[in-house]
Amino acid sequence: MSLRQTVVQQIDKAVLYSLNRRVPDSLETSVAQAPTFEQVLAETRVDMRQTAVYQLTAPGEHPVVLQTPLGEIVCRVKVRPAVDPNAPLLLFHHGINEYPYTNSWQRLFPQSVPLPFHTVCIQAPFHDNWLDPIKKGFASVQSVYQIFAGSLRLMELVQQQFITEGAAYTAAAGVSWGGITSMLYEGILQQTRVVIPMLSSPNLAQVIWDISDLFNRPMQLTQETLRQHLDFTEYYEQCAPDRVFPLLGEDDMFFRMENHASLFAERPLVTIPAGHISAMWQSAPMRAHILNVLGQLPPL
Repeated sequence: MSLRQTVVQQIDKAVLYSLNRRVPDSLETSVAQAPTFEQVLAETRVDMRQTAVYQLTAPGEHPVVLQTPLGEIVCRVKVRPAVDPNAPLLLFHHGINEYPYTNSWQRLFPQSVPLPFHTVCIQAPFHDNWLDPIKKGFASVQSVYQIFAGSLRLMELVQQQFITEGAAYTAAAGVSWGGITSMLYEGILQQTRVVIPMLSSPNLAQVIWDISDLFNRPMQLTQETLRQHLDFTEYYEQCAPDRVFPLLGEDDMFFRMENHASLFAERPLVTIPAGHISAMWQSAPMRAHILNVLGQLPPL
């Protein structure tokens, strides 16, 4: 292993160690009472009385109020419209515990660079500060589902507004947790032309299992039980093979190549020589991947 690989993997491990220590024990004990993801999604809706839906295609940040099984949750979307109202829409989703939620979005798409598409950054539930994504978001299996369900409702709402105003089509992209969200969005709703998951795979259960093994933290759950609740591969498999364009980091300690690359066997997988965190910091290869995918789409 080269010095570069050692360094980027050590950075990943340091971040993973911090996240692992903060995951509540209640996540594992909540499995027996967990509803299905479909139930949580069905019971999550946008509160139209408290949300200024008409503003969602305007530049800037806009709040969206959700009514959920866990109570009222306020999320936000950050909108940067293209000059052409008929340009495509790119829905972008951040990673878990990313604060501010626009962090990777701003690095990928600097304000100074004009884009040939509308782009909207989606804020997941429990991402108003550094603590809540893990403290609240991983308090139970249901709260994990709620993060995904809330994001999907925001993505659906934003897409509806942009399509109504003439957007040519919709693409969904995301890093890490956002990549899972993007695959869930297409797998369940099937409303996008292309999905671009980066540093990600649908098997969240494998990620949690690998982290537990890395730090020798015994789990109360078997690997099979974990998969039953937190492996979202069945939804990903509903995405047409020619609509998913994944990117993985060759030295990623979060989504390890050896455990996730095979899931994308039928997709044109792109890999980059980077770890999870280093790829977030040096985002040019991910930006190039997104622009390349969108630039090669055949005309409608």
